[in-house]
Amino acid sequence: METITSERFFRIYYAKPDPQTIARQLRKPSGQAAGKVAAKMNEANAPLFDLTLETMQPANDESILEIGFGSGKFLGKLFEQAGGLQVSGIDYSQAMLDNATTHNRSLIDAGRLNLERGNSNDLPYPNGSFDKVFCNMVIYFWDQPGKHLSEVRRVLKPNGRFYTGMRAKSSMMKLPFIEHGFNVYEIDQWSSVLSANGFKVIDIIKELDPSTEIEGEEMRMESICIVAEKR
Repeated sequence: METITSERFFRIYYAKPDPQTIARQLRKPSGQAAGKVAAKMNEANAPLFDLTLETMQPANDESILEIGFGSGKFLGKLFEQAGGLQVSGIDYSQAMLDNATTHNRSLIDAGRLNLERGNSNDLPYPNGSFDKVFCNMVIYFWDQPGKHLSEVRRVLKPNGRFYTGMRAKSSMMKLPFIEHGFNVYEIDQWSSVLSANGFKVIDIIKELDPSTEIEGEEMRMESICIVAEKR
């Protein structure tokens, strides 16, 4: 598969040939571009969210945390899977918090969903708060993953599970902005990071996304969900 040039990618999606700006916005959407960035992330990551949700299988009355909820478009799907869920979410971007709050106002007002702005290396929740924690396309922005995973372990209940939604390094490296601040992994590399930070990998689920065509070029990513249990 041929790599799309940075200029063409940005012209198609963001109208400015600057991959550093793309990378910066993907890490922390802000300003006037935030809404457009969120829409593109939703489109690209919908298959991955669905795979993670299917793998996670929320059960009645569980407490679940999403790290990096973005626009919050998919949060409602959690509540379709089980009754009595208590869901929390944290995101680094104030623009995304504002966006997600608007999209999920009824769930927030009903006390079923709590959204906060913050960083996953300092989670604002008590020890043992959650049955499950998950994130999609977030670990690439963890410059020191051990600090984030330590916090994930802390807020998980005994034998709680952490679900990493990701795409493999070999796929991600085809994108022109990856060299600007992304920490990408192959499956075995991220599994080793999990194992070194107090988790036991218990399952790895993979599924090919639908084909996407950009200016006549076909791209097909592989969604991956790695399931790890707190040791």
